[in-house]
Amino acid sequence: MGRQYYYNCYIEGTVDFIFGWSTAVFDSCKIFCKRDGGYITAASTEKDSKYGFVFINCNITGNAPDSSFYLGRPWKPYSNVVFLRCRLSSIIKPEGWNNWGNPDNEKTAHYAEYKNTGSGYQPGKRVGWSHQLTDKEAEEYTVEKIFGDWVPEK
Repeated sequence: MGRQYYYNCYIEGTVDFIFGWSTAVFDSCKIFCKRDGGYITAASTEKDSKYGFVFINCNITGNAPDSSFYLGRPWKPYSNVVFLRCRLSSIIKPEGWNNWGNPDNEKTAHYAEYKNTGSGYQPGKRVGWSHQLTDKEAEEYTVEKIFGDWVPEK
């Protein structure tokens, strides 16, 4: 399993610009979405992986039009992406997530959010197969729990 930790980084792109199969934590990063819209993530999380991409305290912004970016779409069926306490600007589509044209992905992908803020955070309009985490569920998303025996340095 690949493990990656990004702290206080600046990442920009257009379509699927954060992708792959690793367990990756994006901690306090600025994610800048460019141009006409697209998808921030395209995770291909392994079926037996508890974690995929985890965004903690990030700022999601950009120069794309309002409601033009999805938080993610599944590159593979078990895509796993979670945004916790992130600020989501108006560029995020109200539905938030996309099944990439395959309704079966709705049964296997895990897309969740927890206490995000900003005009792009519209939990009542998210797709029905995404999740809003409870306080208890969100406790599982710490760097220590995600990486276990490996604790990256800041």
